[in-house]
Amino acid sequence: MALVFLISSVRDSFLLAGIASSFYTLCGAIVGPRIGRLADRFGTRIVLLPITFINSLSIISVVFFSSRSIPLLLLFSALSGATMPSFGSYTRTRWSRTIKDRRELGVALSLESVLDETAFVVGPALAGFLFSLYGSNSPLVAGIVFTVIGGVGLAITSFDSGMRGSAPERIGGLLRIKYVKALFTSLIALGLLFGSNFVVILAVAKENNRAAEGGIWVGLYPIGSLVAGLVYGVIHWKSRNATRYTLALAFMTLSTSAILFFQNIDTIVYFIILSGIGIAPALIAANALLKDLVPLSRLNEAFSMLGASISIGITLGSTLSGSLVDRFGGWDGFYFMTGATLLATLLSLICIRAGKYETKDETISHG
Repeated sequence: MALVFLISSVRDSFLLAGIASSFYTLCGAIVGPRIGRLADRFGTRIVLLPITFINSLSIISVVFFSSRSIPLLLLFSALSGATMPSFGSYTRTRWSRTIKDRRELGVALSLESVLDETAFVVGPALAGFLFSLYGSNSPLVAGIVFTVIGGVGLAITSFDSGMRGSAPERIGGLLRIKYVKALFTSLIALGLLFGSNFVVILAVAKENNRAAEGGIWVGLYPIGSLVAGLVYGVIHWKSRNATRYTLALAFMTLSTSAILFFQNIDTIVYFIILSGIGIAPALIAANALLKDLVPLSRLNEAFSMLGASISIGITLGSTLSGSLVDRFGGWDGFYFMTGATLLATLLSLICIRAGKYETKDETISHG
């Protein structure tokens, strides 16, 4: 959002801002898992410090070239996305490697999800606040400060110096691991929902002369998820992660389709909150399921690919739903959202077949 604020203000072009934002997201999705693989192999500290430094320089370059050169602006937007540290992946990997008790690990992953949702709620609001008070550059400058603090802090508290798997594990792709491909594909479909929800909700609000309320409705989506994440973390679940993942997606499918059934602008806010409640449980279960499926030596890469899958879905979802809404109207956009969650649910059924998962435990080498 900070990138959109900057470019749309300096260049007066939302098209260019959208292109730069897509470059940022897609390059992060492509390069992020490869950086995660390096972190698995050589250790978080060795990888995170230089990546944080390069990312900071890239964002500074975005600010510098925003009014000078469009090609260089797009280049450094892409580099910023490619080098953005995947903090959630690194912290989830740390929890997964250090916490052996499954209940305590569930609480830790729930906490991570709650913090993510808090960032999704607070981040855009903070960016808008800084933009209005201090100008178009300030949100990205603040982003640099937060990234450096987070990157350096996570790096200096890291205890691992890398984990060595067998040669085939390092060379072979994660997608060769059974059920991982189905999980990632399901998460791409879930990303379609995330990418389309703000487009569709804002379109419906505008069509019904409630444009001022549209932003509030969008903000309710992660708030419902945040509350659900807190509740999810305190419950001692006995069901399997794959089962909980599928049930959370099914719940989101039903609550999203209910909006289509009623199509009432006065009740839409309740169904938005209801649908958002399923987000955190789905993501927490997906992270825990991935941890069960993938060897410990490849968790940074795996969690980065999880985030990349969602990012790809978000990029596609915002584009496809935008075209659909422009052609057919806002309410029809909920058909797209319902279809996305239904597809994610159907794909998740494959993961249930995983049965009892066995993770290949490997020893962390300390430095």
